[in-house]
Amino acid sequence: MKATGTGTKTRSNGLNVTRPYTGYDTNSRGPLPGTVALRDLILFFNPGFTNLGTYAKRDARGKPGQPSVHQTGRATDIGYTLRKDMEPVIKWLVDNADELGVEMVADYWPQPWGRAWRCDRAAWKVYNRKTISGAPGGRWIHIEISPTIASDAAAMSAAIEKALT
Repeated sequence: MKATGTGTKTRSNGLNVTRPYTGYDTNSRGPLPGTVALRDLILFFNPGFTNLGTYAKRDARGKPGQPSVHQTGRATDIGYTLRKDMEPVIKWLVDNADELGVEMVADYWPQPWGRAWRCDRAAWKVYNRKTISGAPGGRWIHIEISPTIASDAAAMSAAIEKALT
């Protein structure tokens, strides 16, 4: 198996390696420790970034009746001012998605309607119609991580250490 540099790994037969996408699964009482660890690491290394929200009990924006993954404690939104500062962070998250348990990165900036990387397709999808509320031109990303690593700060810390080396 080899990494392709785009967050996609390929087997020797050329097929992409994917993982199931969880999405909303259950309510939490607050942000989960692994989510907090990843969010705090990103903010620590990028002092110009802001935490735009981790836990919120609400519907997904623009999707009435569909619970937000923020309710699970496994999602965080990170804001930025300069696009050039966020691009390497996005690349790092996707390139290390398996290790970090990243299931989705929604990027609200690109035209025509933003884009999202998901673990179940191991690829980016550029949206050609309004799909994620706030795109295009949104200066933040939305990150979702798997239930297992989100619940375990020690596992996330070990994954971060490995991803940084």
